[in-house]
Amino acid sequence: MAGPPATATAHRQPSGPGADKASVSQWILGIDLGTVNSCVAVVKDGRAVMLSDDSRTTIPSCLAFQRGQEIVGHAAKRHGVTDPQNTISAAKRLLGHSFDSPEVQDALERTSYPIRPSPLGSVLIEVDGRELTPIQVSASILQRLREVAELALEEPATKAVISVPAHFTDVQRKATKLAGEYAGLEVLRLINEPTAAAFAYGYRKATDFKLAVYDLGGGTFDITVMTAEGDCFRVDATDGDSYLGGEDFDNAILEWLIEEFKSEHGHDPSGDESARGRLIEAAEKAKIELSELEETQIELPFITQLPDQSRPNFSRVLTRQKLSALTQPLIQRTLELCGNCLEAAGIISEDLDEVLLVGGQSRMVAVRDAVREFFGKEPRRDINPDEVVAMGAALFGYSLSADDFKLEEQAAAAEAYALARQDTAIARKLLNEVEKLRADSIDDDALAERLETLLEETEADGTSGRMDDIELEPPPDDELSGAVDSLRDELMQLRGKAGAVMSGISEELSDELADEITRNEQAEAPKDSTIDRAAQRLNERLESAVEASESARTHLEKADQHGSARKVKLTDVASHALGIASVSDLFTVLIDKNVPIPVAKERIFTTNQDNQTEVAIRVFQGVAERASENQFLGEFVLEGIPPAARMEPKIEVTFRIDEDGILSVQARDTRSGLKQGIRVEDPLQLQQPAGGEAEKEPSSPPAD
Repeated sequence: MAGPPATATAHRQPSGPGADKASVSQWILGIDLGTVNSCVAVVKDGRAVMLSDDSRTTIPSCLAFQRGQEIVGHAAKRHGVTDPQNTISAAKRLLGHSFDSPEVQDALERTSYPIRPSPLGSVLIEVDGRELTPIQVSASILQRLREVAELALEEPATKAVISVPAHFTDVQRKATKLAGEYAGLEVLRLINEPTAAAFAYGYRKATDFKLAVYDLGGGTFDITVMTAEGDCFRVDATDGDSYLGGEDFDNAILEWLIEEFKSEHGHDPSGDESARGRLIEAAEKAKIELSELEETQIELPFITQLPDQSRPNFSRVLTRQKLSALTQPLIQRTLELCGNCLEAAGIISEDLDEVLLVGGQSRMVAVRDAVREFFGKEPRRDINPDEVVAMGAALFGYSLSADDFKLEEQAAAAEAYALARQDTAIARKLLNEVEKLRADSIDDDALAERLETLLEETEADGTSGRMDDIELEPPPDDELSGAVDSLRDELMQLRGKAGAVMSGISEELSDELADEITRNEQAEAPKDSTIDRAAQRLNERLESAVEASESARTHLEKADQHGSARKVKLTDVASHALGIASVSDLFTVLIDKNVPIPVAKERIFTTNQDNQTEVAIRVFQGVAERASENQFLGEFVLEGIPPAARMEPKIEVTFRIDEDGILSVQARDTRSGLKQGIRVEDPLQLQQPAGGEAEKEPSSPPAD
């Protein structure tokens, strides 16, 4: 079973002002957990802002071990050039897959680190003498993003909306959510990456629009068509490929470089892990440079050792035209998926108002040109494609929780106001008593005694000296703002008056004390110390009141900010067709692809044998007619069905997909009321036989 993040080290705490706050932070992180790079954003003053790690808004999705110490991000990527076997990258491509899946088998040919099957048939990554799951690797990256956020915000941040590719399966979504929990995050929602990008683009727009989001990231491709009508964002259709992204473009350049080296030197450099690492780094660098230049020079001195022990220099010129030719099949594949998505949405490209480019790979000139030609319009380029998904996720979290935050801030403002009123009332009473005593012209000894008694009353307990005759009840929420401003004005006047009065008293007593000292140098001065204490206590009360009133104003401003947040209804769609295996391996679909979610669908099945007392519910996703040719998600057995003739029992199977796109399945015998279900929280359990009883004869599937 998957465990927590890769190391057992304690979560790093932020430092600086506000870091020691015990209350839960209001921040909701928007996280783009990418295949190649990841980033995090929050909403400040109603606008999404990126949070930086050493002035860089993205961190590589890499995990490495150096002398037994875990490193994540830029340092891990640098480490991978010289120690690729102990550096994990692109673990997102392994997330939620069984070891024998085509995706993992393909990854075996590409990864520099060892991958092997677990006893349950899932994926284990071996690095630095450890065995890690893709979930643990993802958790370490998420934990690093959380640390970046907390250091930037100088506050704890434990809530997040995490983006996932639109075509992610149920298992991959559960794995992502579990990784977030391992990283110490409360994952409020998962949001599809293209949906998040569209949300960032349209959140502040007042007009309706229909938008295509072309999302070509480091490891995945998604195409989504969305419609915005008023405060409703609706996904019309989505499609994608989990093994089509920037890394594939890098690999196309890599293969060309390897072939060029072999042609020149008659030797394959890819067997040298260090040489391969340098070639991959050079391929990525050249690709990025060709987004701005027509050609670039690749220089790799002493790249590898040949059989004759020489270490040659390797140099090639890569042009933008050559890069386009090398990657044309990849670009064409994205356009085929775009065509499928438009067809599923029931529109043509002319129906679109905008095309939005998302993902770092969309910067490539050949990609932009191909998208322009396919859709017949210039794609938008005014939003940073590396940051827009995280910003959209942050805005979505902000929209989700605006009402709750407004109430929390109003409550905090009311509490701060009550404290400010309390301290103000105590200060006023102290000042009034002092003025009254002076007006009564009592002798100085009596004044000191009365002040001492008054000070004891205002310091009676640890609750800021609460006094019975002070009214602390705050006004209603709609009157609180005016009350706070009025109190702040009152405090300014009171501070001036207190300063003048206490200063006058101190001067009088000081003069009398000087005369007394002249007469008797051994005289005590209790009156002077009491007056000083009164002045100090009065000043402390006033300062505390001012601070509390300012805190109340700050909370009220935040409440107003949250109150102005746009409340948006977001409707996404199921990214895959989902169903169960019935007799003869027939795949019976209960939820079609691109059906709006959340959704629930029921269907009645029956038994295919006389006196059958149990049925196996095996869940799959895909489009093939034979269940076994689709992706297996999980299974459970409904037992205790009363014996009856075949086809007589009625078994109701219900599929539900929640707002995160996560599936739950339930089967119920309508006659007995018996029911059983599955909503596996640990994705590794999906590979475990039902009930864990490998020796038990498999149960029969239901009949349609």
